[in-house]
Parts: sequence; structure tokens; C-alpha cells
Amino acid sequence: MEGCRGEGGGGQGQEGRGLGEGADLAGVPDLAALRAEAVACCGAGAGLDPRVAFALDHLDAASLTELAHSIGLSAPRLRGLVRAQLGVPLARLRRWDRLRQAVVALPDGSVADAAARADFADQAHLTRTARELVGRTPSSLLI
Repeated sequence: MEGCRGEGGGGQGQEGRGLGEGADLAGVPDLAALRAEAVACCGAGAGLDPRVAFALDHLDAASLTELAHSIGLSAPRLRGLVRAQLGVPLARLRRWDRLRQAVVALPDGSVADAAARADFADQAHLTRTARELVGRTPSSLLI
């Protein structure tokens, strides 16, 4: 599978799919599934760097710099490590996570409320991100 760098990887992911493409009906990837697929692909041991695993578990950190420093790396080094291991930019994973948080919050209020809960600058920022990542507006993602 492309993007996997670990030795002895199980290749458990489905052929022809990239990491994180196990999206739900709203088009939002399941980040826990992404992590599981990365572990399956790269191996549970030495294949997936523990710093990458930590970053995947803490995508909601206040800032990339804060996340990187919490594991003893610079932000550019963490970005490079995640991309080398997973083949997906860390910034994209963080945007997907914020979009997921907003979609989860949508049924409880307005789009503006969901944007604020997911730390988007405003409703327009959430809308641009949703259109970019899933090609739909946030209100159309209501399930």
C-alpha cells in the first residue's frame, strides 16, 4: 500500500484505497480507523513511529507547535515524519479532525455554533473547509 514505510507490514488495508478513505456517509474519515489501518499497514511494533501514533491520538492539540513540542520535535520535523510514515500531510489530518468535530456538533445547533465548537475562525471558514474536503456544505452533512 502506498505511504507505508514499515517492515513486515500486514497490508491489511483494502487494495486501491488510501489511508483514511474509510469515510462514513458524511464523507468524514474515521480517524481511529486511520490509525488502525496505519498500524496494520506499517506493523504494530517498529513500523509506526510512536511519535506519529501520539500525534494521531492528539490531533486536537491547540497548535501544531504545541503538539510537536509535547513529543520532543519541531513542528517541521513532525510534519515530515507523519507524511513519510502515512503519506498524508499532518495539516490535512488536523483539518479532517476539526471537520469531524463540527459535523458531530451540527445536530445540536447552528452551523456557526458547530464552527465555534470545532475552533474554526467562523462559519465561512467551516464552509470553505467542508467544500474543500468533502465537496459539500456543512448543513448538507447533517445525517
